[in-house]
Amino acid sequence: MKIIQAVGNRVIVQPDIPKTTTESGIILTEVAPEVPNKGVVLSVGNKVEDIKEGDYIIYDPLPVTSIAYKDTEYFILYESRIIAIINK
Repeated sequence: MKIIQAVGNRVIVQPDIPKTTTESGIILTEVAPEVPNKGVVLSVGNKVEDIKEGDYIIYDPLPVTSIAYKDTEYFILYESRIIAIINK
């Protein structure tokens, strides 16, 4: 059973959050951190046609609905906000 299930023409994405430290522990800083625009699709609604679970996508980062569950951030967005699927 999925903890979060998308409905309608929405998808739930686990965004790729840029690392803030290197493997050796050096803290990376940025003047203005960007909103993530890539991630993995975890759930698709019943009206979504072109996207499937597990797809790695690029999406328009604004606007998205952000939710947190068990210390993990997820984005809920409309299928129309997805720009491309990245084939790995």
